Amino acid sequence: MCGVDIADQLRSYFSTQRAHIRTWKPLFHFLLNTVLGNCFLLSSYTPTDRRVSRKDGHKQFRIDLRNALFERSIRKRKFYTQEPPPRRSTDQIIWIPTPQHELIKLFNKPINCSACIEAGRHTQVQCMGRRKALSKLSPNTTMKPRDSKEWERRKRALRTHFGCSICKIPFCRKDNCWLPHIERLNSKD
Repeated sequence: MCGVDIADQLRSYFSTQRAHIRTWKPLFHFLLNTVLGNCFLLSSYTPTDRRVSRKDGHKQFRIDLRNALFERSIRKRKFYTQEPPPRRSTDQIIWIPTPQHELIKLFNKPINCSACIEAGRHTQVQCMGRRKALSKLSPNTTMKPRDSKEWERRKRALRTHFGCSICKIPFCRKDNCWLPHIERLNSKD
């Protein structure tokens, strides 16, 4: 009985329970309060015979837990602190013997192919067709109707994960991007 009474007492001190219409929410709050009470007891547990509780108490434990969870949830964003590296041109070749240059996966995020940008090649995306009935309209689709001649999809160069292992220049896996790079390297030899 002593353990059940202590668990009820710990749950009642700082309860998250609120009045709810849904049946699963009170069960969730009961389990959450039970877990928090058990965490407090485990944090104050010592393997000796005498009972020693936390010096700062139950309320301070909850405050520390809340602060630790908020600090952990903040994700440091790299793109605010660092600028992306500048795109390498196909002219920035490192002149090493051709067999050492390989087309390998270099980038985690897709990057625009340098050869496609310089050649003016774009992705060939097919038109999405008419809008679906009763679908949500975004502001971009309501400015110009897609069926009109004014509307045109933004043209973008091909994106790739691959590039030259030595030069670190992004190239797509098509032959019309990679082979001119190899021919250029062979012409120097």
